[in-house]
Amino acid sequence: MTELTQRISENQKLIDRSNEEIEDQVDALCDRLRVIYMAGSASDLEIVLGAKDFSDFIDKMNLVKTLSGYDKELIADVKQKVETINKQMDQLQKDREDLQAKEESLNKDLEEFNKLLEENEEVLRNLYSTSDATKAKMSSANSKHAQIEAEIAEYFAEQDRQRKAAEEAARRAEEEKKKRQQQSSSTSKPVESSNDDNSDDEDQDQSSSDDTPSNGGSGSNYYDYDPGFTSGYIWPCPGFYYLSSQFYEDRTSYYHGGIDIAGGGIFGAPVVAAASGTVLYTCSYCVHNWGKSGNCGCGGGYGNYVWLDHGNGKETIYAHLTSLTVSEGQHVSQGDVIGYVGSTGHSTGPHLHFECRYDGVKYDPMSEY
Repeated sequence: MTELTQRISENQKLIDRSNEEIEDQVDALCDRLRVIYMAGSASDLEIVLGAKDFSDFIDKMNLVKTLSGYDKELIADVKQKVETINKQMDQLQKDREDLQAKEESLNKDLEEFNKLLEENEEVLRNLYSTSDATKAKMSSANSKHAQIEAEIAEYFAEQDRQRKAAEEAARRAEEEKKKRQQQSSSTSKPVESSNDDNSDDEDQDQSSSDDTPSNGGSGSNYYDYDPGFTSGYIWPCPGFYYLSSQFYEDRTSYYHGGIDIAGGGIFGAPVVAAASGTVLYTCSYCVHNWGKSGNCGCGGGYGNYVWLDHGNGKETIYAHLTSLTVSEGQHVSQGDVIGYVGSTGHSTGPHLHFECRYDGVKYDPMSEY
């Protein structure tokens, strides 16, 4: 476009100069014709015959010839310049048309380029947005991965703690079993403190009394009873495995009728059904949910509790709960949450009293694990 514009400018200058020259030559020719016209019409013959002598005749002939030739040259030169100008004008018009065509093509290219640029900018915006979203997802995935890794590590650590706790519980249970076997030969052992099935043996201060097992077992002390089988119970308080009190623990006036599960942060922990069954009894009215040195009297010392019947003579009791999530007559599946750990009833602090019975006879819950 720059070259065409420069060429058009040069051609325009040439045309302008040629027009000036033609204008000067036309003016000169017009002046000559005006002079001839003013002098009157005279033929070349009249001019020659008007010679005074032969020398004048020769001079006049040469003058007429010269003037005639000059006029012819002038006219021919003007004609040639006009033709040249016409050619230059044609070329100038062609160059202008080419320039216009190039401008139109350029404008079209610019429109397509701008459209493409807008499309590319939109694509870039989408790419940047997708990139940001992908980075956010990758960051979230990395965080989740780290969390999962931590949970896996905690899981294996907890498995290790549970294994150690189970081994320790088994060892202590074995020791307790040996202890009970040694004590079975004595006829002066203390017995359960209450005949009320709803009382918590660990929390009673009443005088001891004999309690004959409902399954017809003999002897005044039924804590020695071992069903001799495992029912497939699951742990009633997941995540907490410390036993603050063992089964058959000597409480001076009675022996502990279950196990106490405790530990830091256990207050409010979920309590689950050790096995599927039906809710036989419940107590949910106790509001004395704190550690205390005496019995508030709620639930016979158990406080808020859930008593499950698993069939075939198997029953479990979950005592000192903060609250319950089930009601009497309701069927629950193994692992269902039935309440939350608290410190209601005769309880010195937050823990779960877990008790197992077979045909009404209490036995060591650890024999199930």
